[in-house]
Amino acid sequence: MEQAVVVILVITLLTVSGQEGNLLPPGPINKEVGANVLLTTIPSSEQISIIRWHFNGTEVIKYVRPGTITVNPNYNGRVNLNYTTGDLELKNLTMADSGKYTLTFTFESGLGNQDHILLQVFEPVVSFDITGPEGNLIENSTGTFTCKGNGTISSTVWLKKDEILANSNSITFLDDNRTMVINPLLRSDSGDYQCVISNPVSSSTATYSITVNYGPDVRILGAQTFEEGSAILLLCVDDSFPAATITWTVQGMPAKNASLYVTENSKLSDSGEYKCTCWNSVTGIRASAVQSVTVRAVSSRLGPGVEAGITVGVIFAVVILVVLIYFLVKHFKKPTDTVRETPVPMIVNQQTTVPTVDKLKGSRPNVYQNSQPSPPLRKPPTLPRPRDTNDSDIYCNSIN
Repeated sequence: MEQAVVVILVITLLTVSGQEGNLLPPGPINKEVGANVLLTTIPSSEQISIIRWHFNGTEVIKYVRPGTITVNPNYNGRVNLNYTTGDLELKNLTMADSGKYTLTFTFESGLGNQDHILLQVFEPVVSFDITGPEGNLIENSTGTFTCKGNGTISSTVWLKKDEILANSNSITFLDDNRTMVINPLLRSDSGDYQCVISNPVSSSTATYSITVNYGPDVRILGAQTFEEGSAILLLCVDDSFPAATITWTVQGMPAKNASLYVTENSKLSDSGEYKCTCWNSVTGIRASAVQSVTVRAVSSRLGPGVEAGITVGVIFAVVILVVLIYFLVKHFKKPTDTVRETPVPMIVNQQTTVPTVDKLKGSRPNVYQNSQPSPPLRKPPTLPRPRDTNDSDIYCNSIN
């Protein structure tokens, strides 16, 4: 009988002390220094007879129904307990309040339940800035940048153009990402960088502007050959920050100090080497580019193709002219016989009787006889010219 009672007591003690249930919501709970926190419980359907809170194994407060309360002296004035639900309020938190809080319920049935939750107390992030190298940043050198701030820093993130930076061939992060090393610095690394430090209760962002000085990289734009009398135009292009100082040297002699080199009415003696030199006073780099220029004489002689075309055209024109003259001469050449041309004016509205062949025939035999020619006909009188008629002379050939 006694052994049975002992077994029951052991089982009860194990149940009361060892059983764990959902008395508290999941954690952790994050608060900043100086704030208050309420550790709430999950309501229970059973009547609670004893409530106990422990912090990292040390009892904070104990309540035994109907009204016995025990408070750790270190928490006097800083804790409040809800005797019905078991909720615990902690006031004016310090960093030392971070840790594990355990709640134990003992019900009127004699059974017990236990749960715990984690509380984290942080100092807010304040007085935050970024430090970088002193002096000018030169391309291909190394730059080290560090986030510095007070408070509890849980994470550090670097950004550029709202994009998170990560370790790469040229970027390395040290000291929990608080330090960023860029090696080598490139001109493309210029810009604004943000360092964001934070903890669960606060965050802060600082901005740092990086300017990488570089160059000059020099090249010359322009033709290499010019006609005599034309203008020589050459442009010196330098990729540099800050802007470089530009000087020209022509055939070893100093010339203009400008990006654009112009020579009006070029001469043959302007042929030679044109050198553009750029100097960056910050990087200390001096760079040059050289272009060879040739000024050639303008030739007055036409090219062989043009001359051949002109020769063919002249020959063709001469042939056409000779053929044209030949046909004109042949068409308008006068006959070589001794025919006398006698102009006879046109007779309008007048009939002239001309003997026909039949009338000339007589009763004589058809025998050829040589006789004297008849005298020429008398010239008819000239009639007045009609007013509305355009006269034209008609020339007839008469046989004397």
